[in-house]
Amino acid sequence: MAKDGNKQQKENGLSDYGIIYLSGAIDAGTAEGVCKEIIEYNIRGEVNQIQMIINSPGGSCPAGFSIIDIMEWSRIPIYTTGIGMIASMGLLVFMTGERGRRVITPRTSILSHRFSAFNFGNHSQLIASRKEEDLEHERILQHYLSYSNSSSREELESYLLRDVDTWLSPEEAIQYGLADIIEPLRTRSH
Repeated sequence: MAKDGNKQQKENGLSDYGIIYLSGAIDAGTAEGVCKEIIEYNIRGEVNQIQMIINSPGGSCPAGFSIIDIMEWSRIPIYTTGIGMIASMGLLVFMTGERGRRVITPRTSILSHRFSAFNFGNHSQLIASRKEEDLEHERILQHYLSYSNSSSREELESYLLRDVDTWLSPEEAIQYGLADIIEPLRTRSH
């Protein structure tokens, strides 16, 4: 019996507590797993909130926006915590968390920038892909306008979405409305 109890205890993991851990690059596979977890929490209705812990250098815009769409769809509020690095699309996912509940740790690296695209093909294909690039840039701008303190495109493009990377301190992330709380770390007494 003790052996079965230990097995059951090992199988109970973060999901039993409403926790989603998003780590690494955001791609279609990552997005699928995160979206399924959020949907399952909503179907089961066993938790009052979902805690998403994010440590991501970013990744695919379509994959990231699929996570964002499901986060916005969720009836259960999703609180986000940024640790390690929240960069690029990882930052956009983080920002989508419930206002007042977007927490970062003091040592979190935060990167905001314009997206990059890698396209190939003949001249006609490159011209056609330009439309999607313009739409993607517009989606990102609108997301920042919805989830930050910025009130205009010009303001965003002058600092958070410049032509170069913008690294932010946790305090600056609070100032720009990208995060709400810096989680104080406990220090150990010697």
